[in-house]
Amino acid sequence: MNLKRPKIVQQIMGVLFFAVLIPLITIGVIISNISQQTVRHELNYSAMMISQFVGENITLYSELSKNHTVSKDYLEEIIKEDFANSKETRQIYVLDENKKIVATNAQSEDDLALILKSLPAKLAINKPVLFNQIKNQPIAYYKLDNPDWLVIVNTTEFVTKNTINKARFRIILAISLAALFTIFVMSFYTYYLYVNIRQLFKGIIAISKGNYARKIRMIKNIFSPYEMYFIAREFNFMARKISQSYQELSEKNLRLEKMDAFRGNLINAISHEFRTPLTGIIGYSSRLLRPDIEIDEETRTKSLKIIKEQAQMLSRMVEDLLVVPEIESFSLKLDESELDLAKTLEKSMLYANSTGYEIKFEAADDLTVMADENRLIQIFTNLIDNAVKYSEGGAPVEVAVFKEGKSAVVEISNTHQKIDDKLLGQLFEKFIRVDSALTRTTRGTGLGLYIVRGLCSAMKIDISLHSDGGKFKVRLVF
Repeated sequence: MNLKRPKIVQQIMGVLFFAVLIPLITIGVIISNISQQTVRHELNYSAMMISQFVGENITLYSELSKNHTVSKDYLEEIIKEDFANSKETRQIYVLDENKKIVATNAQSEDDLALILKSLPAKLAINKPVLFNQIKNQPIAYYKLDNPDWLVIVNTTEFVTKNTINKARFRIILAISLAALFTIFVMSFYTYYLYVNIRQLFKGIIAISKGNYARKIRMIKNIFSPYEMYFIAREFNFMARKISQSYQELSEKNLRLEKMDAFRGNLINAISHEFRTPLTGIIGYSSRLLRPDIEIDEETRTKSLKIIKEQAQMLSRMVEDLLVVPEIESFSLKLDESELDLAKTLEKSMLYANSTGYEIKFEAADDLTVMADENRLIQIFTNLIDNAVKYSEGGAPVEVAVFKEGKSAVVEISNTHQKIDDKLLGQLFEKFIRVDSALTRTTRGTGLGLYIVRGLCSAMKIDISLHSDGGKFKVRLVF
């Protein structure tokens, strides 16, 4: 059988009831009984002492008087002097041998008849004796032998109320106030403890639902224990670590997704782009090796040039693929030296796939920069290759080298329709190509500008793209 576990508030109330209130009530009852027994004993003792005091005073006065008589005035004077306020003390009766009242401080004699009925038949002489049967209202007598009188002291209900009942009321009131104060303090403690625990529960639920940025905010006051602060601090620290780990994991997953997409795109690009030059190389080399046909020198030279161009294309694509991991891992190694920009650009034109295409080249003299020659040639080759590949209408590609202030500038431009600014900013990303009729028929890996930007960043070259007025321009500032 599965029992429902009590909540912490219910447990605290149960502990408060069983461990505090019940013991407090039990102690109160015990103290009340002890107090009642003590006061009862005091009432009994005082009743006997009062009867003995009055009786001994009467005996002493009788012995000192000449005729051994005691006047009524003297008796009343004793009673009034020693027990002045009859409402706050006992009823005292002095009776003669016929049980008639000689003197009394009682305002009413109605209780005397009941007292005389309960009086024992045989009375002890010169000795205070209790003889009542009423609880907490002791009645004592003192029997004199000379004169033959009887002193009776009656404890009234009023006296009992002013002693036992009042003491009991005070004890119960004190215990009740203590219990109420305890409940009041525990209520505040339980309330703030419950609120803080609820905050902890909300934090745990938030974490379980993936909200790793959730923090516990504790109520800080005298009723909040240190352990709750400790739990909240450690929980917030744990949540922060989980949030950081989750963010790092998300970033790694995103990188893995990008790498997976890059791998897929790379495989597709390689499988398509490598096939064309390989087909050309294999086709022309097979033709040159055929023994059954005669090939003139012009055809042989043309075939070898095509094979060379296709091999150079393969070489550039391999170089591009090899440099991508170095760019992404920021481990690109550079061997910088002072280079002549014009001569470096001329070398790059030889490597570019620009055979039979017009390139307008203008260069200022003696413009030198510090750069890695091989990497700079790779940048220029990719840019010139792209300019030739995507130039519309067969218009010539323009390459210019000039000085602008203290900087050397290289501009490579071709004829192309205006490209949207949003797309223009994405051209440096991997596998991004302008969606046009020309690009849909032009082959490429989609890595050219991405590699160019990575190499420029490594060599601190500022590169920017511009598209306006039917021109597409790449601008490099050294």
